[in-house]
Amino acid sequence: MEKEGNEIEVLEKNQLIVGNDDSILLFGGEAQQQLREFSKTISNQLINSNGDLEYLIHDLLKEIDDFQVSIEKKAGIFPKSNVKMRERLIKKYNDVLVYMDKMELALKLQEAQLIKDSRLFGKLSRCIDETLSNLQTNISYGNDVVNQKPKGQIPDDIKTWYERLSKKIEDLGISHTVALQTKTQMNLMLENNARLIDRIMEAVSGTIPIWRNQITILLGIEKMNRNLEIQNRVAEITQKYITNGKNIGRKKRVESTELCIEKLMNTNETLKKVLDDLDSMERKDVGIRLELSDSLR
Repeated sequence: MEKEGNEIEVLEKNQLIVGNDDSILLFGGEAQQQLREFSKTISNQLINSNGDLEYLIHDLLKEIDDFQVSIEKKAGIFPKSNVKMRERLIKKYNDVLVYMDKMELALKLQEAQLIKDSRLFGKLSRCIDETLSNLQTNISYGNDVVNQKPKGQIPDDIKTWYERLSKKIEDLGISHTVALQTKTQMNLMLENNARLIDRIMEAVSGTIPIWRNQITILLGIEKMNRNLEIQNRVAEITQKYITNGKNIGRKKRVESTELCIEKLMNTNETLKKVLDDLDSMERKDVGIRLELSDSLR
């Protein structure tokens, strides 16, 4: 009974007993179980990741391109003589602003998700380091036991035991390789996530507000000019029918739209560059996630 108690105590310490089959079953099992749990957690996180950002970026880039073409084709950004065309352009501006609002919300949600993922994967990466260390310790210890195999003839059951141990060491080596690959992919994803977060913050805090401000200024100037046109029309009627032709000073249109358009076009290019970078990083992130998911299968 004392021997059995000692064997149980030894097995609990993850040590090998020559000829004891249970010791091989338990050997390295805790580290492998940890790796399986990490893989499950990572897979669930990858499945729940948001993949809508890439499509939204493409839609917004198309809107900006169409918007820019409409500006370049017109002699003026708000044609004076064609009311319907002017109304269509104003509607186009407002449509792009709506897209921009959606984009900004999506970027903020994506940023929050990336931060959440990075914290989780950072924690898992540290746990995998510990698992790698445990696996390496078990592999080294197992090889030491194999190297101490008696020379010459040994009983068949002992010979089989050593063969099983060698196979178990191979399995632990495979687990070690999988853990190492997983950690490498996770580190790549963490690095890409950090760049994505920085780029998103740049877009949300700088580029998008500047772009929206340029559009708002243009719409504000157009609204002022439309109000001035109404005032001047009223003045013409007043001059003709009420004041017997007495000249009433006309108010001039605000003619600073050309400068605003130039700034807007420059901001368009900056925004497109930021969105292209985000799109590239997002596709890279998807690729890394797919590779990581494949390595866990």
